[in-house]
Amino acid sequence: MPPHITITIRFDTELQKLTGNTGHPVFMSEGATFAFLLMSVFEEYSEIENKYPPGTLGFMVNEVPPKMYTPLFDGDIVSFSVVNY
Repeated sequence: MPPHITITIRFDTELQKLTGNTGHPVFMSEGATFAFLLMSVFEEYSEIENKYPPGTLGFMVNEVPPKMYTPLFDGDIVSFSVVNY
C-alpha cells in the first residue's frame, strides 16, 4: 500500500452553511495534486459545484493560491471560500 498523507480541508462560513461542515481531514496518496483534491471535494460535496459556478470560489493551500498541479504534502491545510458571488 502506498504511503498516505493527511490534508485538512476548511470551509468558509458560506460553504459551511451549504455543506454543514467546518471542514475535515482527507487521506490521500503521497504525490496527490490540488486538482485531484478539488475533484474529490466536488464529488463529495456536489452541492458546492452546483451552486457556485467557476470563478466564484477561492482556494488556498497553506495560505497560498494553488495552481491545478500544485503538489500536496502531509499536514497541508486547504481552504475553500466563496469570493465572487
